[in-house]
Amino acid sequence: MTAERPGPPIDATKIRSGRCLVVHDDLELRLRLASLVRRAFPKVDADCISGASFDALPPERVAGYAALLLIVEFDIRGEATDPLIRLARSRERVPRLPIFVFARGGNERNAARTIKLGANDYWPIHSVKVSELAEVLQPFVEAGPAATAAAPVDSWRQPRIAGYRLLKTLGESAATVVHLARKDDMEQPIALKVQALTERHGILEADRERFVRECQILSALNHRSIAPVLDFGVTDEYFYLAQEYFPHGSLRDRLKTPVSELDAVGYARQIGEALEVLHAAGLAHRGLKPSNLMLTDDHRMVLIDFGSLRTAESASAEPIDNREPVGRGDLYRLGAMLFEMLAGSVPVADIPAEILAGQGSVQVPRLPRRFLRYQPIIDRVLAKESENRYDSATLFLEDLKAVTAPIRTSI
Repeated sequence: MTAERPGPPIDATKIRSGRCLVVHDDLELRLRLASLVRRAFPKVDADCISGASFDALPPERVAGYAALLLIVEFDIRGEATDPLIRLARSRERVPRLPIFVFARGGNERNAARTIKLGANDYWPIHSVKVSELAEVLQPFVEAGPAATAAAPVDSWRQPRIAGYRLLKTLGESAATVVHLARKDDMEQPIALKVQALTERHGILEADRERFVRECQILSALNHRSIAPVLDFGVTDEYFYLAQEYFPHGSLRDRLKTPVSELDAVGYARQIGEALEVLHAAGLAHRGLKPSNLMLTDDHRMVLIDFGSLRTAESASAEPIDNREPVGRGDLYRLGAMLFEMLAGSVPVADIPAEILAGQGSVQVPRLPRRFLRYQPIIDRVLAKESENRYDSATLFLEDLKAVTAPIRTSI
């Protein structure tokens, strides 16, 4: 595996701590952002200056800050200057300085271009939360002398993969980390999932072979509701999988607010169609849950995170209650999500394993009266007896279509 191009990740332990720099021409707006920084880190202050004052600062002065926070105005009528020109120039002047963009206006295209020009992160300024700001800024703000003696990081957590530049960590577990990354030959940022490949993490040689085989099968699928495999590979220390990045969040995020019947049916149909294709290819997802279903700006639902994927031969050896193939486990989880979208609550538990384990002793839940026409589908997909459940996603989709035929769907 060759080293990636110049420009390694920022070494947070060598950045001078104490102050961030907020730049915008509106004094009130930059003071509000500075206040958020202080709430996130009470011991960290923020200098606030106008755009013209910032442009006059020498690079070495700017480089002395822990981070640069640029407030950018998009969609201003009559604006002849590129709103991201200051970001581009700043990245050239101080290539290793963490830069965060807070946008007023803008859209997904603006967000993608912002990341492409070198920003470490992007927020619509109206939706910035103190907890999120604290999480993102934490690596760049020294807590004290102890920060310079931080414990060594496993190399698979900060991989050097040719053609990729890591931007930030989206999530991680004991053996897996997901990065927001840029790929040299792609305009849009991507999600790069890296999993440790060591016996210490229970990953053996057979897992290498299965990962490659299943990625090859997954790469051949072509469906609008299945995230395509953009790239994958295996090294001595880890394997990695590159897929599309979805900045609009997951179904779990969407479920924080009520879902209309129209959307619930549309989402369930799209998920069912994705499972239909997946199962037809001899694959079972096994990790289906709201956080693994992403939304796009055109109201599309996309299935991601195939870390628990199994081919038919391996899946059939892992039954539920010693009777049911894992493919039906995907359908069960789909049924549980349909119930949650309609009723506003989970049927048994929010953890799929608990749902499946509890099915033998818990009654199939009842939908609210206004949604009772979907109850036969819920009864069947969450049935206690294996023989009463759906055998395939196709049968689920047929019943869903029959019940919702009078409804005009929007997806």
